[in-house]
Amino acid sequence: MERFVVLDSWRGIAACLVALFHLDAYSHLYDVPFLRNSWLFVDFFFVLSGFVIAANYQQRLLDGFGAGRFLLLRLGRLYPLHFAMLALFVAFELLKVLKRVLIPTLVSVSSIAPFSTPQEAPNTIVANLLLVQSLHVFDFLTWNIPSWSISTEFYTYVIFAVCLIGLRKHAWIALLVAMIGGPALIAAVSERAMNTHYDWGIVRCIYGFAAGVLSWNIYEKWNEKLRKWLSGSIVEWAALGLVVVFVSVAGATTLSVAAPYLFALVVLVFSFEAGSASAILRLRLPVFLGTISYSIYMTHVFVERRMFDAAGALDKLWHINPFTHRDINGHDFYFLGTSLWHGDVAYLAYLAIVIALSYFTYGWIEKPGREWVRSRVQRRSGTVASREIARA
Repeated sequence: MERFVVLDSWRGIAACLVALFHLDAYSHLYDVPFLRNSWLFVDFFFVLSGFVIAANYQQRLLDGFGAGRFLLLRLGRLYPLHFAMLALFVAFELLKVLKRVLIPTLVSVSSIAPFSTPQEAPNTIVANLLLVQSLHVFDFLTWNIPSWSISTEFYTYVIFAVCLIGLRKHAWIALLVAMIGGPALIAAVSERAMNTHYDWGIVRCIYGFAAGVLSWNIYEKWNEKLRKWLSGSIVEWAALGLVVVFVSVAGATTLSVAAPYLFALVVLVFSFEAGSASAILRLRLPVFLGTISYSIYMTHVFVERRMFDAAGALDKLWHINPFTHRDINGHDFYFLGTSLWHGDVAYLAYLAIVIALSYFTYGWIEKPGREWVRSRVQRRSGTVASREIARA
């Protein structure tokens, strides 16, 4: 398996930015445009996934690796942690039921009873188990909110394998359709531009993934020629500056549909790992964040919910109000902290808890689950190969 260490570090930083975006804290950082638009880094994940999957599986699938084996391996990468987090979310809703019965004075900020909302109905659990929760099945996000992208990504893998094996040398046609049709369709049908998930998230994912696949094929074909122009410190820092400006300015506009094109260029630049920015990204901390990036992405909303539960309990038990109320577009929102520095501390504590939890979920769930599936696939492949040799 080909690994791009710097791109892995990028993934870890992007996961942390998405996590920070989801925390509502009364902080100096909250209204910074770059942070408010950091949901766009989900598209960076899609692009990077397309690049890495194409690097490691494109030729193997063409050589007869088998779509079934490929999809089982990808399922083993995504599903164990998704299932564990879904189970954890459901378990905490059950605990809320018990809490209301046994300790009625200890209630959460919300007065909504557990399992009473459409987002927590039994059919949403089934949809999450089948990874179809974001294929335009519902008009809302369910349970572990970031898992919408896992739903779309797995079925994008299916489309990738089918197109590659079925079209073979003509697969570029599907790539072209995705790269042109994806942004056009999102701009036409999405009311929130690129910030589409439960409705047109599959289009968003296919488009970003295709941009990553294109980036890999450009890297593979013109590696040495491009290295002269797209590698080095100046290009890397320019690419970083471009990302900051684009995300800050374009996140809330229709221009956001161009994000996969920009991220594909950034992935291509950092795939050479030749500048001072890459040297920083090869340091131990960013590499560690890259290693546990999927866990960061999948656990952070759970941590955010528990922080708000704890703050609500503090208010009810000791009458200490830890919230600031803000009116945003006519809606009242709760924010952690009653002064800006409270929110700053909340961001740091939240990120530290997410990273600590992710360290354990990676070691106890994500990695063992992936290796268990991989060993079963390899064992089955070995058995099939032995039978073919015997018949020969």
